[in-house]
Amino acid sequence: MKEVRTIVRQEEILQDQCKKVRALSFLNLAENLQDANAFAISKPALSLHKSLLVLEEILYEIYKLEMQVEPRVKSVHSLLNQRNFVAKIHPRRIYLLMNLVNKMASSQSNEVVEAKAAKIVLDYLSDIVEWFLKRYDRSFKAKLPSKNSNFEDLTSILNGNILHQEHQSVEAYKNSADWFEMTAKQGNPSAQYNLGVLYNHGRGVKKDYILARKWYERAAEQKDVNALYSLGVLYHLGQGVSQDYEKAAHYYKEAANLGNADAQYNLGVLFNQGLGVPVDFFEAAKWYISAANQGNTSAQNNLGFLYHNGTGVEQSYEEAMTYFEMAALAGDASAQYNLGYMYLKGRGITQNFEEAARWFHMAALQDHTNAEFQLAMLYNTGQGIAQDQVEAIKWFKLAAHSGHTNAQYCLGLLYQKEKDIALAEKWLQLAASHGHISAGFELGRMYVYQLEQSDKALPYFKKAAEKGYADAQYELGLLYVNEAGGTLNYREAAKWWRAATDQSHIHAEYQLGLLYEQGLGIEQDLEEARRCYRLAAIQGHAGAQYQLGNLFDKGKGVEQDYTEAAKWIEQAAAQGHAKARYQLAQMHCHGQGVPKDFVKAAQLYRLAANQGHQKAQFQLGMLYKKGLGVAQDYNEATKWLKMSLENIKE
Repeated sequence: MKEVRTIVRQEEILQDQCKKVRALSFLNLAENLQDANAFAISKPALSLHKSLLVLEEILYEIYKLEMQVEPRVKSVHSLLNQRNFVAKIHPRRIYLLMNLVNKMASSQSNEVVEAKAAKIVLDYLSDIVEWFLKRYDRSFKAKLPSKNSNFEDLTSILNGNILHQEHQSVEAYKNSADWFEMTAKQGNPSAQYNLGVLYNHGRGVKKDYILARKWYERAAEQKDVNALYSLGVLYHLGQGVSQDYEKAAHYYKEAANLGNADAQYNLGVLFNQGLGVPVDFFEAAKWYISAANQGNTSAQNNLGFLYHNGTGVEQSYEEAMTYFEMAALAGDASAQYNLGYMYLKGRGITQNFEEAARWFHMAALQDHTNAEFQLAMLYNTGQGIAQDQVEAIKWFKLAAHSGHTNAQYCLGLLYQKEKDIALAEKWLQLAASHGHISAGFELGRMYVYQLEQSDKALPYFKKAAEKGYADAQYELGLLYVNEAGGTLNYREAAKWWRAATDQSHIHAEYQLGLLYEQGLGIEQDLEEARRCYRLAAIQGHAGAQYQLGNLFDKGKGVEQDYTEAAKWIEQAAAQGHAKARYQLAQMHCHGQGVPKDFVKAAQLYRLAANQGHQKAQFQLGMLYKKGLGVAQDYNEATKWLKMSLENIKE
């Protein structure tokens, strides 16, 4: 009976809390709390989800209350990891309970465990809700006006507790609008500003930028700092007025001089970008500093950029780190990404992949696209975080769906590696369509070497080649000599290979040498062929080494020189070049440029023969027949001679 009474009592407490939360106009919070309670036994998974939403709403509201600014995202994980905010949550027991609720609600999978977990989470949640109600009520009462309070105090309270809360009822906004209008007409600047806010956002009244501007202007005439700033925003964005950066700068400056941090930040942006004012990084830095000192996270982040680049301030990675960290700790996603990047590159601090991953993860949880991409890269390589291909693909996908072309490209490569050609083609096509040159190149290679659709590769290679991509220029040349699209064009091949050789592309040097040697698409020029082969050969290209040696062996365009020929052919043979192995074996048989050595010749013939070289198979058979370099063996001779006849190819 004791357990039943406990459950009933807990039910009464939660119902009472729902009423109190609803009375404070936190309607979503009340509904989610009620659902979490109602579904705890019948649908525990749903109950846990609703409990997590309750925690999210509470953290969001407490953040606004304590930090005097709205968080950029409703993320339990992100908010619970912000040091400045967490420091304001007292007692620490509540913070620990929040962490427990978050972990339990996020990690349950077994249905039996879920039912038990849902009730435990509700118990914890009840304590958190009670703490929230007391804290919120205490804060609100502290702001209530005394009997001697003037009208400005009252409108300030209303502005903070009604206008800037998302979950107020429509009726509450309508009542506020009527009350503000009555007092605004009597000339009160705070009421005029607040009425402008309602028209600006369409709360309690129909959205109307013209009327918003009217009331902002009346308040601004009386130097209401918020109205001055809001007018600047209207002109900045062109809402209800023609976009006018000069007027925006004018109003921002008036508000900035009166200490409005948002106006200081926006004024800094205008100076930074040269909108309505001349580009002036010193002025931009000045206003960013003013706003940053008041806790404006966007200003702190932008100031970090200025220090990073040495623009308007003395370059300092250390100072950049300081400002990025300020904003990052306050929850600014861009600053979290920038801080992660500084750790990734080791700028202003010792390189630390673990810290980079941590900050990228926090920013990624706020849908920061670049952070999603960088986090995916770390998961993919296992730097600073356990290597996890599934997680890498997950984050790559999130960034890719947001239009991040490098993420789309990387996804394509990952799927290509996993042999999922359909998905690889999809993502590479998407990246290529947004101008990603490497994606277009890889797509072209896929069409040639995996899908055998060379005609589809041609436009991708050509686009990349025209952008100066050397590998694409080389591949494009190959398409032209292999009749891609039904067009054999040695002249075009020579043109693109020549362009690639300008960027020291050794494979293109070799192919261009072949064209010069054979006079295909260009006039035959053995000296130029030799030059091309040599450039590629000294960089280790086996084909070029063989061709260069062959020129000296045959005396083509040069005086015949077996020693020089052997020098290059030996290098090619050592790299496994079948023709070079055969040629070197021939030279050992005849003692041309190398000692006469049938044993060495037999070894080289065998290597080339096993690679399918028909002439090497025949010559190896003859050595076995004659017993030169090998023991005479007619069976082996027959085997290799027969193989050569079945495999007649050069």
